Amino acid sequence: MRPIVLLMLISACVCAAQSTEATSRIDINRDFAAAEEMLQAGKVADAAQAFEHITHLRPDFAEAYFALGVSYAQLGKPEEAAAALRSYLKWKPESPDGHAILGILLFHDGRIADARPELEQAVRLDRSQFEATKALGRVYNLEGDAAKTIALLRPLVASRADDDETRTILASALLSSGDAASAARLLDEILTANPHSPLQTYILAARAARDIHDLPKAFEICERGTKVYPNSERLETLSASLPEAALIERTSQRIERIKSNLKDAEEMIAVGRIIIAADKGKRSSALVLGNALLARAVQLEPENATAWYQYGRCLAAQVKPEEAAAAFRKALSVVHDDELRVLILGQIGFTETHFSHFDAADEAFRNALELNRKLDHHIPESALLYYKFLVLRERDAEWHALLDEILRWEPLYAPAMLERAKNYLSGEQPKKAMEVCVCDFTSALPLNQPTVSHHLKILRDAGLVTCERRGTWVYYRLAASAKMRIDASLSALIPEKALV
Repeated sequence: MRPIVLLMLISACVCAAQSTEATSRIDINRDFAAAEEMLQAGKVADAAQAFEHITHLRPDFAEAYFALGVSYAQLGKPEEAAAALRSYLKWKPESPDGHAILGILLFHDGRIADARPELEQAVRLDRSQFEATKALGRVYNLEGDAAKTIALLRPLVASRADDDETRTILASALLSSGDAASAARLLDEILTANPHSPLQTYILAARAARDIHDLPKAFEICERGTKVYPNSERLETLSASLPEAALIERTSQRIERIKSNLKDAEEMIAVGRIIIAADKGKRSSALVLGNALLARAVQLEPENATAWYQYGRCLAAQVKPEEAAAAFRKALSVVHDDELRVLILGQIGFTETHFSHFDAADEAFRNALELNRKLDHHIPESALLYYKFLVLRERDAEWHALLDEILRWEPLYAPAMLERAKNYLSGEQPKKAMEVCVCDFTSALPLNQPTVSHHLKILRDAGLVTCERRGTWVYYRLAASAKMRIDASLSALIPEKALV
């Protein structure tokens, strides 16, 4: 009798345990659904906490890890997001969505080498993974492998299952591979359909036009882009870097148009900007013409902050600091655009430094930096002026931190990279100073980054340079044997007496 009673008791306990487990699963599924509702309602922090609790209760709940990874990504916690997504992939290793989201997350966090295999796996598992395919194209492009980028993205563009960003990445790769004509056609289509395309699209389009020797088109693209992005100096700098004879001809044509319409303040400002950019600190006589154009512009439109700002820049280039300061103050009094306000405050700080009004300069620079940090697209030029001020005032901890911040904003910004190299030299770290980031070549040469990476890869394969990856960027230095090998090659090609 006792064995029967014992079996009955065991059976009752098992049934109770199964019932409890089933109830527990129902409760967890209910909690998961509630957490998903929180996420959709924008209560991301609460949703993340709920998903995390669910993973503790049920470590095998794969979907909870996926949702937790998405939540952490939205909260700006890339490390935690990556860890959650990797936990999800342990349970669902064949999930293309999991690999895609993890790869895109790693890419945006600057971990290119880690992102590539995840993105490649996502595309292998599901060729329709559009965002993963696009991100993988960007990875290949950054690594200088134009051929892989083109092979990956060209079918996507041909099928019209793409967007402007995908076509811009493809165009960049085509430009790097030497097919500037195809790149120019593609970029022209993008700009025609969407005149408010990103600034980088205008820059690439102008470079493509330059590379197919269509200089009038290159100028026209720069001019159109400047109207869309009036506070960016990059397009005017690109225009000023085009062949001098063509630049003079284009500027002369625009001045003739101004003569036929002496009330066109916008064109006067645009030509004045080009003259300032082309001067490059030479204080050439052309600045007199630029001054006349911009003086006329502020006379025509006394409430135009851009006109006053550019007039101040011209006066500063002519070394007229008092007049420049007055123009910048006037610009500040009428400005309504935060990007332009950042630039004006930076110039006010610079001119106040010239007059040794250090407290006033510091206040202007700090105001510019605080506003700069709030912009969607930061302005490194203004922040670098403050960095130089901090160096001048020997506020070492502050300038170190600011330089790091500027380079996080804009890794391609050559003046900041130069400052970092100078700091390495002064800190007796010459090896770091002698290395060059791929982004430095991009800023110093009229080439885009994938083109530079492609040629550096050839040098690396030839053993002439060595490199080291750090986050998004690769840093290069000459190989120890490079000079000897180049000298030997030159000696073999050129008779020694020809060198005398």
